[in-house]
Amino acid sequence: MVVGVSMTLFTGRFSQVVGAVTVGLALCLGTLSAQAADDKKPPTVSAEVAKILKPAQDAAQKGDFDGSFTLAQQALGIAKKPYDIEVSLRIALYAAGKKQDFPTYATLLEQLNTLDSISAEEKAKSYKPLAQIYGQQKNFDKAIGYAAKWTQSGGGVEAYTLLANLYLTQKDYANAVVALEHAVEGRSPAENELKQLNYSYYQLTLAATDDKTKAIYKKKRWDVMETLVARFLARDYVSDLLLIYQEQKLDDRALLNMYRFMYEKDFMTRESEFVDYTDMALNLGAPAEALQVINRGIQKDLVKLISKTDRNSTMLAQAKQQTAEDKKTIDKEAQTVKTGEAAVKVGLAYLGLGEYQKAVDMIKQGLSPDRIASVKRVDDANMMLGVAYVRLGKADDAKAAFTAAAADARMSHVAKVWLSTL
Repeated sequence: MVVGVSMTLFTGRFSQVVGAVTVGLALCLGTLSAQAADDKKPPTVSAEVAKILKPAQDAAQKGDFDGSFTLAQQALGIAKKPYDIEVSLRIALYAAGKKQDFPTYATLLEQLNTLDSISAEEKAKSYKPLAQIYGQQKNFDKAIGYAAKWTQSGGGVEAYTLLANLYLTQKDYANAVVALEHAVEGRSPAENELKQLNYSYYQLTLAATDDKTKAIYKKKRWDVMETLVARFLARDYVSDLLLIYQEQKLDDRALLNMYRFMYEKDFMTRESEFVDYTDMALNLGAPAEALQVINRGIQKDLVKLISKTDRNSTMLAQAKQQTAEDKKTIDKEAQTVKTGEAAVKVGLAYLGLGEYQKAVDMIKQGLSPDRIASVKRVDDANMMLGVAYVRLGKADDAKAAFTAAAADARMSHVAKVWLSTL
């Protein structure tokens, strides 16, 4: 499992960062010669500081940001009045921003925020760039602190996303999931957000020291993985979800239908998957299906036959023998079935043999009102019916069958996986 943390979240476009928190140069320096428009005079820069800041302004306007920055720093060195300090800092900030000098910009911005004249609103605008810059510098304590302040000041999804990424870099999964859950609240999560949640829940499950906490994180991971499969279908997601189902001891017939899903999507890439599917199909009375699966694995050069007595060779021989027996008797059995359960079993045999319309006919016969009472697993019968319809290209009929299967708690999760891709 891989969790993605994008460093672009720590930087952004610096021109936007500067524009968000730095008062424009003309506005800053306009106060150098500002005159009162009424009885209340605005603050002014002292004469000795203005002598340095005016050339700093001229240098900036000519694009000489190094020179402007140097002069602003000189002015800051002699500034005593609070307003002298503020304007000197703003001009230095402007020049540092134009030079894209990230570390210096952050230091100056923090200095500016210590001034009493800086409003709470302006300070709030500084939290985003400070979090981004310190994240880029790998000063994660400061970055996390400012990102947290940004979330508290209404930064929304972007702020929580950055905070989550910062926590993930520190392997602080408990705080990461809190931030991620806030980030996705009320909307459909992006694929990478779901992957990050999945990874964080997995790590928290491993770290949990009590069964109750472990169960909570397992359930959350389960939900996330089902969402990943439903919205961003991929082999790795289905494989991980199957492992979760196995770990949670999902019903064997449900697991068999999960293997069927992987097989249908051509997502089986490991010998263990082909072998486990084959073994399960044999145990649940589907030898023709087992034979089809193990042969596919052999054709892909994934299933190895080492000797006549190894597990794989033994299963292959068993599947061949039982399939041959089914082929001899299946059509006769189809004509003489007396119960719903018997009809469903014949339908299962036809499904494995690739005779999908016959499978549909027999399973529907088994689920008919006068026979359904004898069917042991109606949910599984509906799943097999849905699979047969999928292979016949009848999506609407498949949806109806899977929806019926999903009504049974034992099959609901896997039925919904099939439904999500129709």
